[in-house]
Amino acid sequence: MEELTRENKDRSAALASGKLFLLELLNSTLTDKDLSKELYKKHSAIHRRKVRAWQMICILSRFVEQDMVHVVTHSLHTCLSKNNLPSVRQYLETFAIHIYLKFRLLVREELVPLLRDSEMRPQALSSYVFIAANIILHSTGAAQSERLSELLPPIIPLLTSHHHTLRGFTQLLVYKVLQTLFPTNTSCSTDLPIERRCFEELKSYLMNNPDCARLRASMEGYLDDFDPQKSVMPAGIFSTRVEDLEFECVPVTLMDRVTSFLNDARDDLRSSMAKDAATIKEESLSIDDDDRCNDILDILSVNQATSFSKDISFDFQRKVTFSKHEIQYLSSTFSMDDKVSYQSLLDMEKEGLLLDQALHLRTAAFEKLKKSRQDIIVVASLIDRIPNLAGLTRTCEVFRVGGIAIANKEVLKDKQFQLISVTAEKWVPILEIPVSSIKAFLEKKKREGFSILGLEQTANSISLDQYAFPKKMVLVLGREKEGIPVDIIHILDSCIEIPQLGVVRSLNVHVSGAIALWEYSRQQRSQ
Repeated sequence: MEELTRENKDRSAALASGKLFLLELLNSTLTDKDLSKELYKKHSAIHRRKVRAWQMICILSRFVEQDMVHVVTHSLHTCLSKNNLPSVRQYLETFAIHIYLKFRLLVREELVPLLRDSEMRPQALSSYVFIAANIILHSTGAAQSERLSELLPPIIPLLTSHHHTLRGFTQLLVYKVLQTLFPTNTSCSTDLPIERRCFEELKSYLMNNPDCARLRASMEGYLDDFDPQKSVMPAGIFSTRVEDLEFECVPVTLMDRVTSFLNDARDDLRSSMAKDAATIKEESLSIDDDDRCNDILDILSVNQATSFSKDISFDFQRKVTFSKHEIQYLSSTFSMDDKVSYQSLLDMEKEGLLLDQALHLRTAAFEKLKKSRQDIIVVASLIDRIPNLAGLTRTCEVFRVGGIAIANKEVLKDKQFQLISVTAEKWVPILEIPVSSIKAFLEKKKREGFSILGLEQTANSISLDQYAFPKKMVLVLGREKEGIPVDIIHILDSCIEIPQLGVVRSLNVHVSGAIALWEYSRQQRSQ
């Protein structure tokens, strides 16, 4: 009896630990810096971490009980709404299928409303269609008929989706459901109910259409082999799934070689410090030979006794620096046996000096680079599309534009913007000028001595290759397809257009802006 009580306590403790571990893992997929990322490369460290995390969550799915299921599904739906690679998303779908097969009442309560959400992203909706189809296929007896009546009606409208992937995936899954539930080819007799005849005609079309057949051939094997029970066990988790991931395990003996390599690298680091520092110092920096930079280079000369002023932003522990009298004293007091140690100390001092020089040289060059922007401001407030805004921001930084005006700075937080701009928004000045404030902004800049130009084809526009750009100017770009509104054109000092030779005669606004910025920069460089 006592042994049975101890066994029950152990079982309860294991169950509680499993629940806690599962909830911690689910929380980490939402809050962890890497696991919550939506943009990552295939086979990267983040990709592998995501795969491993969701594999563990699938294995722990057996610990989900009624008292925690709503917390679990809430986290699951949040993760399903995010972008993920197929090799990660497959485990989210597997976990969801297992949960909804185990807790049947949640199908009507949670899954059906999600399938009816017309605003949901196509990738997430494709996952829910896959989940719903497998719940229908793997339910048994009366439960299967109940799931069919709940889930098939909201799935059918998705057959008409404008999104190709969602439409094709839904066609495949609906065909699979119809083939399983109505396997025999029944002639479309008028004696059958109209809904049955509609489904028979739909199944016949999906079976015979060549495009549907090709899609079915590429995916049907995976659907046929899917087992919701086996898929949450180690044997199913670690079998080949959607993608053949590259082999990522390494033998233990390789770690010994890595440790040995790191130790050797640490031993070589000190001896190579001076050489590396000299390389950094000689690294080419785009600095003009003005008086200020020449003064900096003179101050930082290796052969001069130099005293650097303290800068709180570059404050760090220095090696010992000997004065002239200290060096003479040390020279007289060191014995011949200590000459090697003395020389080592002098080498250490020289290494520190070289690093200081390189650091201050880089700082001076960077400060000069930040202050030497061109006197041109690009007004892109009329542009709506994120790829165009991100590309323009990147182009403006390349040409060191004085600033770019956009309608709303919130776009800078968009993942797609950040992917295209490659951090350009951190360097080029960004101005927030709503569309309603463009005219006031242009009039203000005109009073400050800026020339206001628009990139637009008008009756009096001047060809780009024939226009002499002023040094201080504001360049206004128009809306995609529509161009610059008439009320803003009336404020402009001039309109310039890019000569075009083709039939379309309409350049993308980002491309047009880039061409104009290059011509402006070329003219300023030639002066």
